[in-house]
Amino acid sequence: MKFLHVPTSLKGKKQYMFERLMFQENVQRCKLFAKIVILFELILISFSIGSKFLENGVVTLDVYLVMYLLLLLFSIVLLLVINRYENGEIDNCQRYKRYNFLINLFVILFLAWGAGVTLIDQLSYGHLMVFLVNVMCVSILFRASHQTIIQLYTIPILLFTVGLPFFQSSKEVLIGHYTNFFVFLFFCWLASRMLYRSFYINFYNEMMLKDINERLAQKVEENENMNQALERANQSLKQLAVLDELTKVPNRRGFQEYMEMELATVDTSRQLSIMMVDIDAFKLFNDHYGHFEGDKVIQEVAHNMQQVISHHQGFLTRFGGEEFVVAVFDLEVNQVRELAEEIRRSIEGLQIVAEPSPVSDYVTLSLGVANAQVRNESDLNELMNKADAVLYNAKNKGRNQVAC
Repeated sequence: MKFLHVPTSLKGKKQYMFERLMFQENVQRCKLFAKIVILFELILISFSIGSKFLENGVVTLDVYLVMYLLLLLFSIVLLLVINRYENGEIDNCQRYKRYNFLINLFVILFLAWGAGVTLIDQLSYGHLMVFLVNVMCVSILFRASHQTIIQLYTIPILLFTVGLPFFQSSKEVLIGHYTNFFVFLFFCWLASRMLYRSFYINFYNEMMLKDINERLAQKVEENENMNQALERANQSLKQLAVLDELTKVPNRRGFQEYMEMELATVDTSRQLSIMMVDIDAFKLFNDHYGHFEGDKVIQEVAHNMQQVISHHQGFLTRFGGEEFVVAVFDLEVNQVRELAEEIRRSIEGLQIVAEPSPVSDYVTLSLGVANAQVRNESDLNELMNKADAVLYNAKNKGRNQVAC
């Protein structure tokens, strides 16, 4: 019967979590049930004492009053046990097992009490009501596995089945009691099994959902980390694409992106100054000192130029080889010439020895400066060509100078 089958997929820690959850559920149910039993037993005790006093003028103990007092005592002790458990600070496996045993013991005593009262009832009323109600309460309210339910039922049922012939003399009634009881017991067991199965499956589904959510969250985190890594890689690749590897200043592509961005910010034309810069007699330097020393000079020149133009928000680009371009927006013509002259003097002031140079004993620069109002790429290309032509004039006039 599939509706009675309980999956056994929970293992290890999850099985222990399920047992603890079921125990907590049983503790709360037993706590509520004990309070109801205490109230009910107090009513029965009061009614019994009152009726005896009205009938005889004195209160005497009989077997029913003793049984009521006994169940009242069991319930009070159970509440004290549960209260101690809930107020305890240490919650470990041994403590859980100890209190779980005490809860199960109460259930056995409760069922045994019902069996005892039912046996006593055979001497007068002859019905099974008390024991049947107790079995039904345990089956519906108490969550337990198939094995645990059998353990809880065993002693009270043995007490009832063995003791019933000693209290019920009628053979016909005895057979009827046994038949009715075991039919009722079967349906109570069935209800207990179905409720336990439902509780188990709900917990199992919650664990499955939790596992899925945890794996999903882990995947999301992994994807986010991967996306961040890809983003960093893309940024690095983008920087590599627009930066000159040797000098770490923008290359031609970086210059183009910068110009497109600057010209796109306004709808009107802007004042732009372009400086075409060339290291004088650099081929002779390379031939004499070697390319390694030549690369060091290019790096030092780029670094020094970057420091100078940073005060004027200039943009430095290595165009290739020993050629550089400096772009400065919105500066007056005389300010641009002063900046170009500052760059030239700064490089000359480094006093980098250049023996084969026909210009100077040190590394020097030639600069061609052009100014114009630019609005688009066509204007920019025209201005670049103009600055390149001015640079050619500076070289023809002897180098190490600024031409405008």
